[in-house]
Amino acid sequence: MAALSPKPHRSLTIVYAVLLLVAVVAWDLTSQPRPTIPDWVTLYTLAGLLLLVERFSIVVTSDERMNLESAYLIGFVLASSPGVVGWAGVLYALLSCIRYSRFWYVQLMNGAVWVTCALVAHSSYVWMTHFSQADPKQVAALGLFAAVYFIVNLVLLGLFFMLKSGFREGISTIRNALTPAFFIVYAVTVMIGILLAIVLQHSGLAGALLFTGLILLVSYTYRDYFKMANHFKELSIKDELTGLHNHRYIQSLVDRLIEEQRPFALLMMDIDHFRRYNEVWGHVRGDEALKRVADVLNQRRLDGEEIARYSGEEFAIVLPDYDLSQAQLKAELLRRTVEETSFPGAERLPGKRVTVSIGVAHFPQQAKNKKELMVMVDDALYKGKFTGRNKVSLYTSVLDEMKSDLAAQQEDEEIIRTIKVFLAILNSKDRYTYAHTERDVIYATALARKLGLPEHQVRYLRFGAFLHDIGKVEIPIEVLTKRGPLTREEWQIMRSHVEIGVNIAKPIRSLAPCLPIIRHHHERFDGGGYPDGLKGYDIPIEARILTIADSFDAMTTSRPYQRKRSMEEAFAELRSCAGRQFDPALVEPFIEVVQSIGLLSDDVEETYA
Repeated sequence: MAALSPKPHRSLTIVYAVLLLVAVVAWDLTSQPRPTIPDWVTLYTLAGLLLLVERFSIVVTSDERMNLESAYLIGFVLASSPGVVGWAGVLYALLSCIRYSRFWYVQLMNGAVWVTCALVAHSSYVWMTHFSQADPKQVAALGLFAAVYFIVNLVLLGLFFMLKSGFREGISTIRNALTPAFFIVYAVTVMIGILLAIVLQHSGLAGALLFTGLILLVSYTYRDYFKMANHFKELSIKDELTGLHNHRYIQSLVDRLIEEQRPFALLMMDIDHFRRYNEVWGHVRGDEALKRVADVLNQRRLDGEEIARYSGEEFAIVLPDYDLSQAQLKAELLRRTVEETSFPGAERLPGKRVTVSIGVAHFPQQAKNKKELMVMVDDALYKGKFTGRNKVSLYTSVLDEMKSDLAAQQEDEEIIRTIKVFLAILNSKDRYTYAHTERDVIYATALARKLGLPEHQVRYLRFGAFLHDIGKVEIPIEVLTKRGPLTREEWQIMRSHVEIGVNIAKPIRSLAPCLPIIRHHHERFDGGGYPDGLKGYDIPIEARILTIADSFDAMTTSRPYQRKRSMEEAFAELRSCAGRQFDPALVEPFIEVVQSIGLLSDDVEETYA
């Protein structure tokens, strides 16, 4: 039954109780013929049994335990004199107060509540049956006994909590306690008590001894089983290194929240340059850094928030009932806290400190299902990684901007959704191409604004730059991701992506201004490009801008078949190719733009490291 449970410790009282119990039972077994047991023997036996079973409880859940003391009071009150049971309960409460001197008032409260419940419930049983002892045939009376016991128990504990914490807090405590597990514990406690009463009526104290042995054996065995089961359950949902929840737990939590249609924000955090940290200091120091980050997250954790180590150096944070702005503030708080935390060996990292990048996405504001949410938060994190690190990035979609900015028709929206699917496929086939596209958009947009292009041209340039490699979705993956130079045949296949891209985007009428950008971004200023061999200023200005941005990013990003060039080496190559591959009037403005915004692809080949 419901009880206040202080932490138990050993005491000579329990030794006394056990010795007394053995002596009484031995006397009971050897007496022939068996005389009527004196009340004082019953009193001391019950008190001893209560002190004995106080050391044991049957674990039902991690939050609910079945206290055997209440079951024994129920059993004895239905099988012997209620007055004896009352005095035994008083004696037990006093002895228990001595054992738990620090929490004496709690044990006094427990004893008073249990004894009162047993005596009042017994009175209701006698009132209904006119018998003092339990009779299995009196089902209705036993049901009344159980109901009265429960009501009195609930009222007394409610009064205790209300006097202790106030009316509202007391009511809230009782309400929170009324879980399905609580009612199961209550029902089993009453049934064990009634069973003990029947055993006492037929077998006396000898039966009570055997019953107690069986109960304690069950309690001890089930307690060990529960510990083992709980241990394995913890292993299945906990990360052993950091003590946080693991990937499996966070996935299950996201599934549950989505099933409940409960709004929440998902944060995906990645430690910047962690691979380098491991290479410099070793994995032991790296593990210590992971635990330190986990400690920082735990210190900033609020009730309801869930944190998990999602993978190697990635952490996931679920924020139920947060909106995007609240989630962004929380993410920024975590980012700053990690940045301000001291990590041994951080002086060997860029910026001489450990930092994190965080992606943020929201259900259902942005994603309608789990798959969309995970893709969005991953994309947001990756965007933060390749645009400088140590930042919080909200998920944004250029395609969503298209639907609003281009005033797309209803039929266009369906095609835009199709393009979104194509981009997701391309992202899964070749993450480099997707990230390369995002960087091209940033470089090209910055250059267009520096040149003073009208805003509507800048907008179409952004969309065209975002879609310029969409045709690669139809390129075989073995060609797209080949680790080495392409053959002549493979090169012809790769070149076809510009025309494939035009064919994909062409059905969207509002994207018509983007088609020349998609088609001509591989033309050369000297006329040696493809697919149409356009020359000089016949190439649209947007395509010329994208060509230089596209080439610069390719030069400054590592690929299996190509050494990454430094920013200065790439600038020298741009200048040497001015007038041949690139519009000479764009080279110097582009260099100034890059010097202003920085090199976006720096170290991105470390794959989130």
